[in-house]
Amino acid sequence: MRVAILAEQNFNLIDGSTIWLLNVCKLLALQSDLTIDLVLTHRLDNRVLAQELPDTIRVYSADVLLETAGIADAQLRPETVVDVLRAWEAQTGSYDRIFVRGADYLTRLLNTPELRDRIVAYAPSAIPDLGAPEPEWVRLARAARTRVVVQSDTAKHAMEALLDYPAYVVHVVPPIVFQPDTAPQAWDGPATLCYSGKIDLHYGLDWLIDLCEEVAEDPQLNVQWIAGKDTHRPRYRPFFKVMDNFRARLADGALPGISLVSNIPHAEAKDLMRQASLAYCLRHDRYDDVIEISTKIVEFCTLGVPPILNDNALNRALFGDDYPYLVDIAQDEIVPKVLGFLRNTDSDDYARAQERIAEIARQFSAESLSDSLSHAIRGYLANAPVLTETPRKIMIATHERKFLRQFLDRVRGDGNVEITWETWKSTIKPLNRPHVPDDVDTVLCEWCCQNAVWHSNNKRPGTRLIVRLHRFEAFREFPALVQWDNVDALIVVSDWFRDRAIERYGIAPERVHVMPQYIDWHGLQRPKLPEARFTLGLVGINPFEHKRFDRALDFFKALRQRDSRFQLAVRSSMPWEIQWVWDRQDDTRAKFEETFQRIFTDPDLASSIRFDPAGQDMEEWYRGVGVILSSSDSEGCHTSVIEGMASGCLPVVHDWPGARSLFDPHVYADMTKAIPAVVAFADDPEAGQTRESLASSVACHDVENFAQNFMKL
Repeated sequence: MRVAILAEQNFNLIDGSTIWLLNVCKLLALQSDLTIDLVLTHRLDNRVLAQELPDTIRVYSADVLLETAGIADAQLRPETVVDVLRAWEAQTGSYDRIFVRGADYLTRLLNTPELRDRIVAYAPSAIPDLGAPEPEWVRLARAARTRVVVQSDTAKHAMEALLDYPAYVVHVVPPIVFQPDTAPQAWDGPATLCYSGKIDLHYGLDWLIDLCEEVAEDPQLNVQWIAGKDTHRPRYRPFFKVMDNFRARLADGALPGISLVSNIPHAEAKDLMRQASLAYCLRHDRYDDVIEISTKIVEFCTLGVPPILNDNALNRALFGDDYPYLVDIAQDEIVPKVLGFLRNTDSDDYARAQERIAEIARQFSAESLSDSLSHAIRGYLANAPVLTETPRKIMIATHERKFLRQFLDRVRGDGNVEITWETWKSTIKPLNRPHVPDDVDTVLCEWCCQNAVWHSNNKRPGTRLIVRLHRFEAFREFPALVQWDNVDALIVVSDWFRDRAIERYGIAPERVHVMPQYIDWHGLQRPKLPEARFTLGLVGINPFEHKRFDRALDFFKALRQRDSRFQLAVRSSMPWEIQWVWDRQDDTRAKFEETFQRIFTDPDLASSIRFDPAGQDMEEWYRGVGVILSSSDSEGCHTSVIEGMASGCLPVVHDWPGARSLFDPHVYADMTKAIPAVVAFADDPEAGQTRESLASSVACHDVENFAQNFMKL
């Protein structure tokens, strides 16, 4: 697979962002099946970082690419990136993936159809500003389900919850830091504080300058600066006036014990960093909303140097609440506190900090991070079996693609599979005249509607025909009109639908394959929140006669009468938000009104039920749910129950047709019979083991298994 890395960073400079870019290249170079080109947005004048790249990485300076496109400029800009890439690919061949950092570049590339599906994004690090318009690149990327790489679980959850981004395409790749060849070692001599990074006021360097004044008077202490690039000099002139004076005093030898070096190779910088006793990593409060873990912080951990950090949620999540070198910049006197740390590096706190950072360093092994990053780039795990050994061209005929999205995103990561489309305007009418091109080897009719009827009556010799039947059309007229002898494989969602299809339509049993709607099993493996123990979850209440919200309320009311600790979380669009539900010419509206009136007039129900709006972040929502309900009169396979089980929920399922083949022994003709099991599950000290068992029982429904099985049909 041929991959281009395109980042807005200037690779001539040495700072955290360009070190990130260097390490991205190093990580991807560990993947033997990837050919990597580093496409620079600036002309390469300084090769300090470039000389550390693996030999397998090909580096292309911006001036080379611009010349190919006939553009005279000093750098590759967002306004010209599309034209430059087009010209470059015309000369060198197309990239399979383009890994991009930079919002403006992403916006341009995602607006370009021939590039859009090949983009993998690196997301900005700050929590989205809900008071500002949504960034255009996010809107474009979400619509295209563009894979996104972020640096922390917090960032991933923000993408899901605040930007409604599909969870399964957001990949967490923590800071990329390569372990040193030798173990960290203790150094004799004065206790040394090290700062490594850019000259940025908001990196707490005003405090550090004040600290250096104190350190210069203490022969037992040193401060080492490894810093070069001045950031926003015109914007912060007073600070840089102080900084320039500080540099001049250093040059005159007026600050003993203080040293500053700049523009040195990263390997040399690490040698200096590892000689420190503590690392200075404080920042001003403007960085409190940053949700990416600092590469520099992790780098100090791998070098055996405990960092001094802001006392915030992100740092506590990584280092623990009891980490001894957390500083509350709003309450603490920063200079005296840091001096106190530096003067007590022989304490128990210091020993405990070194143990903690050793644990953190182990979390960031190059091999593990390389696999995680390459998963985002490819779209599938490095060790996943190939979907097909021979090239396949599959045409999908459908009026609605929503139940295929994850499968398609997995398939499009395989170079041997090409997907084309035959679009139908509705269940009965195609957009254009149906036709199967000569190079198509398989036709998939997603939904067994008129598309399946037409293709079964017009099958081209030598082409395989696969039909996927959902509950929606199973009880309509279409299946009876299909020429089933011409269908090579029928996919159904449960044993009940398999038996019904064989009995009613005379389909050969060996052609019917039970494949419930797939899930992102791995993405659902998230730790439960404390409130999950006593929280029931119900996903979807529309339409009334199908989902039977009233039955779920009956069960919940009976449970509350037995045990008032339980709450109910309902994740659904409201019926009045859906025109075809609310304006139906039957008693649907009256039944919903009666049901909600029941809740509003019952203080017990009103105080113990919450309604969560529908959204993409289901994986995170299930963290707060311990029991998943299915109160329906009919379902196909009820994917939310499978998802809930994958997350570790106990299922309680009404006995709808087909439920027992999927969810026994958790199916009840009378749901209130499940109350003892629900209470016992909440009180079970070994519930964690039961959750793992429930999750394992549905691992077979992961999208990877679905894709593998589909390609064998």
